[in-house]
Amino acid sequence: MSELLNVHDVPGTTAHDAIVGQGYFPVITSLENNDVLIVHRGGAGHIGLSGRLDVIRSTDGGETWGKPVTIADSDRDDRNPAFGLARDGTVVLAYHWQGNYNANGEWNPSLHNTDTRVVFSTDGGQTWTDDDLINFTPINSASPFGKIHNIDGILHMLIYSGSVMGDTTDTLRVGPATTPTYILRSTDHGRTWGDPTLIALGLNESDMAVLPNGRWLFVARSEENDEQAIYTCISDDQGRTWQLLGRVTEPSEHPPDLTLLSNGWLLLLFGRRHPPYGVQGIISRDDGLTWDARRLVLDDTLPGGDIGYPSTVRLENGRLITAYYTAGTSEKQWEIYTATQTACKVVCYNEDALIEAWGG
Repeated sequence: MSELLNVHDVPGTTAHDAIVGQGYFPVITSLENNDVLIVHRGGAGHIGLSGRLDVIRSTDGGETWGKPVTIADSDRDDRNPAFGLARDGTVVLAYHWQGNYNANGEWNPSLHNTDTRVVFSTDGGQTWTDDDLINFTPINSASPFGKIHNIDGILHMLIYSGSVMGDTTDTLRVGPATTPTYILRSTDHGRTWGDPTLIALGLNESDMAVLPNGRWLFVARSEENDEQAIYTCISDDQGRTWQLLGRVTEPSEHPPDLTLLSNGWLLLLFGRRHPPYGVQGIISRDDGLTWDARRLVLDDTLPGGDIGYPSTVRLENGRLITAYYTAGTSEKQWEIYTATQTACKVVCYNEDALIEAWGG
């Protein structure tokens, strides 16, 4: 069996540019009518005071995408979205309200001018209201990330950085870093948040899944700059306590995107931020305890390290849609303040065909 499976060789796969000229850090979600939304960053480069958050919509399974609707565009840098659908149909967006820029618009983290905000849509992402600071003040200034998970009607949001609360003596630690990652919960469709659980120190951008056996699997990027690989943790008590399983990718392969397939397999995608630059994935057939050596390739043509951040949704018909971004050129891979050759790309593929091609 080949060590690589290119998803574009799987029958039924299509690829598209969802939007060009912007599209950083996409997060995807599907609505009850199977419309698909992607929230992403526009208005600036990887960083920049003019950054904003927009949403785009597909009504045909990711094949075509509408014009962007702006959600957040303030006098700060609006960035780092977490995105999901509540049980009552409310679309919830949490984001990082970043003000660490000096008078010249240059990044200066020593200013400590950050907050966390939440905004809502009750009409499927057409309009957005009630944009305000998160109510849970002990974690205000932290950065939400990725998919907001609806588990039995309770929203679970992963959020990292900011203050560390309480005793951390028994907390999992990865490397010498100290950045915390928490789960925050909401029982009122995202209007208020609380009931925090500290998962680990030294892990940040993350995702999670509830497994068929009832366990919860957490995947996250290590903070250590010389590594930045993906680690996994497991919980047997609905996310209250966690055990570290280990590292599952090479350095500079992050952040994670975790999807539970209908046959119980786990698909873990990530940005490959070393040559060949692109988006790859691995599969586990035993609830995340081990991962096949074979890799799934979604894209191996991207220009450099400012790429990736895959986010996947599985539709009711088994169609998988993965969004990710590309930016920069091979000559200048990191145009930090300028959105150069930027796009949000999507790959649409069939779950059954993927499983068959993998050998399931």
